[in-house]
Amino acid sequence: MRWSSVFTYLSIVALAAAVVSELFGWTGGRAWLLLAWTVLLLPVTIGLFSHPMRAPAWGLFAGFWGVVAVLILLVLQILAVADVLTGSAYGQWTAWPLAVIGIWITVASLLGFGAEPFPALVDLLGLLTGAGFIAIAITTWFGDADTMRAAGVAAAVAYILWAAGLGWVFYGLRRASHGVTGVAVQRRT
Repeated sequence: MRWSSVFTYLSIVALAAAVVSELFGWTGGRAWLLLAWTVLLLPVTIGLFSHPMRAPAWGLFAGFWGVVAVLILLVLQILAVADVLTGSAYGQWTAWPLAVIGIWITVASLLGFGAEPFPALVDLLGLLTGAGFIAIAITTWFGDADTMRAAGVAAAVAYILWAAGLGWVFYGLRRASHGVTGVAVQRRT
């Protein structure tokens, strides 16, 4: 899971740079940085499947749709970079995948809250991140620009903190192939 950790930390950098570019009004750069963040979000959401869950069937269901939502968001970001999807249409189209991704992060954090090797603080930050993504979607649907901006900044801060903890956990996880030492097989005589 070392590469998942690297991609998680790179996603933090991409999202932080996108927020800074939004605050300074550089919309072209923001679109490219959000595209980079979405590309890097894919291994993060796939890596989240390694979170132990009390109801793995629900986690698998939500996780499948969370990964599909990241792929849809990736296509929408490509359209935004190409200036095909702009303005309020961009917000309306990207709200749905963000809500589904928020649900996936929330489900993974809730179903495995505090389960080893994920500390409870990482799961708590995951709940805040998921709620932040859902809040972005809801404020987008209602069209309140000021509340949407506040929800976006809060969700970005929550994501950065959560992803920092998640990357640390991913770094400590061992791949299944590294833990297998072999089984002695006795020959039949």
